[in-house]
Amino acid sequence: MFLKTLIQLIPRSKNISHETKLSQLLLKHVSLPYSHYNSTLSKKRELDAVLFDVDGTLIDSVDLHAKAWQDAFRHYDYEVEFKLVREQIGDQLMPLFINENVLKKIGDELQEYRDQLFRENYMSQVKAFPGVRSLFKMIKKRGVKIALASSARENELQIYKRIANIEDLIDGETCSNSKDVKRSKPYPDIFLACLNVLKLSSKDNVIVVGDTQWDAKAAVAAGLKIVGVECGGFSGDLLRQSGCQWVYKDIEQLTRYYDTLCKDVLRYE
Repeated sequence: MFLKTLIQLIPRSKNISHETKLSQLLLKHVSLPYSHYNSTLSKKRELDAVLFDVDGTLIDSVDLHAKAWQDAFRHYDYEVEFKLVREQIGDQLMPLFINENVLKKIGDELQEYRDQLFRENYMSQVKAFPGVRSLFKMIKKRGVKIALASSARENELQIYKRIANIEDLIDGETCSNSKDVKRSKPYPDIFLACLNVLKLSSKDNVIVVGDTQWDAKAAVAAGLKIVGVECGGFSGDLLRQSGCQWVYKDIEQLTRYYDTLCKDVLRYE
């Protein structure tokens, strides 16, 4: 009511908006410049940061990881169905298929063998999903921080950044063998470490983007809002059941609806 009365005090003009009228009136009574009020009235709120999973979210690699794990298990005389392995990509996978006592003896060796298999036989087939760089550039132009929160190993993550052409657009990163990450997803360690890397004191205006139920569960455990994308091959229903508040088909659809997503996220405060 007070602002409405102030606006009515200024002579009417068809060419002057109410926001301009208010700025002109305030200018008469205080010492701050007109530009201050004009920018304050039109300023758009933005997120503080977006944390991205990588495999299955930014790059098309889930099937390739599953094949590498299947090959590695076979090398150690364990036959595991491709479908079962694929469903666990991004999770703590080995304990599901190997006895705990045996795993203590061969776990590290198996992990190294799988990593070598992936590098030698499958890494050359990894491609970025369409639209990744465009989305990152749009987010950066708005002053929003970007971090990668990946279950990949450090050396793999560096290659993925080059494949996706996003090396110059990232403010921070964590991976499964980072010194401050003790447990992989679905535990929250990777996302919490990301917040520390970005030096963010609040989680309110931060979102996670991921493609698996493990991403969703880890984000929820970290107290973060989670956006799901289906390009990794996991269904929207599964992602929602696991905690995703928003689900998009792929990175390109997320880009198209990014403004709407931000408005919804900021309403959650």
